Amino acid sequence: MTTLIFDLDDTLLDFTASEEKGLTGVFADFGIPDNADTRATYKRVNSGLWAALERGELTRAQLLDVRFARFGAAIAKQDFDAHAAEKEYRNFLNNGFDRVPGAKTLLTNLQQRGYRILAGTNGNAATQHNRLLHSHLGPLFDGVYISEEIGYDKPDPRFFDAIFAAEPHIDRNDTIMIGDGLNSDIRGGVDYHLPTIWVNRKHQVNKTELHPTHTVTDLQQLSDLLLNA
Repeated sequence: MTTLIFDLDDTLLDFTASEEKGLTGVFADFGIPDNADTRATYKRVNSGLWAALERGELTRAQLLDVRFARFGAAIAKQDFDAHAAEKEYRNFLNNGFDRVPGAKTLLTNLQQRGYRILAGTNGNAATQHNRLLHSHLGPLFDGVYISEEIGYDKPDPRFFDAIFAAEPHIDRNDTIMIGDGLNSDIRGGVDYHLPTIWVNRKHQVNKTELHPTHTVTDLQQLSDLLLNA
């Protein structure tokens, strides 16, 4: 039986949509100008911190502790309660249940075809469990593995060690890592010697040395690849 390890955010769950809604609420409540430049600054700060996390340079707790403080400094926001902003933002994300179009149909069809389907995601455990529940995708997974609970983030091989330890019946040669993140999902899969499928919905240019086994740009292409093989 082929096993599929799916990333969640921006692969099956539309994290970008949830993020945009969350920023709208935080900016309004904390008097932050809501414009393209401000959002771009937040995303630059945030993506830089997540890249540092993936390189093992800081912990998740440190990331969440400094994220809005660094953002506030970047936009010269005075008297900014960064911890309150992070708490409110996390609440918005916890309630962001948007699915990528076609996600539920894809998982249902894969389940019916006999694939073993696992979620393998970086993120806050409470957030991810809540989103899986309310997006109604949770029951379609045979197992859910979240970095906060495991103690390691993709692409760390210990993230995958934990999955394979918990799933002793699965075969590395017949397990595929699927996700949108080149430096988390694909690097993690490649380093662990798994076949990989890059879900490049945002049409990014691959500037890394990584070579995914397959690349698709939407879930319909992914469905065609997996169900018509």
